[in-house]
Amino acid sequence: MKFPRLFYSDRTAASAGTTAALQRHAARILRRVAHDLHLRSHEIIVQSGRRTRSDRVSLRSETLFLDVLDKPCKQGVAFSFRTRRARKDLTGGGENYVALEQLETRAGYQAFLDGLRLAGGINTSSGARK
Repeated sequence: MKFPRLFYSDRTAASAGTTAALQRHAARILRRVAHDLHLRSHEIIVQSGRRTRSDRVSLRSETLFLDVLDKPCKQGVAFSFRTRRARKDLTGGGENYVALEQLETRAGYQAFLDGLRLAGGINTSSGARK
């Protein structure tokens, strides 16, 4: 998977336009992941950061949270995922971070998708829960 240069750039003095572009690119990437996982029901939520929190774009499905986080130092983004029991479980498990370098290769991206399917109990043909 190819990521935009904005994911790697230094955004310490970023404007609101740069933040909006980052959120737009993150939502596009998460839509692609949802499509590749064959998820039927999912939602993509954009949470703007405050002073103590960083920006977060989340893909939420029945069993998974997949987040693209703006790092607090504004030096790139981070991918993380965690499992959840049901739609009402908003806390989920612990954050599992994935390096962008792993996702850049075809084999690494495929291994990431396989890991998400395994962690979330997702059926490979329909995207429904096993």
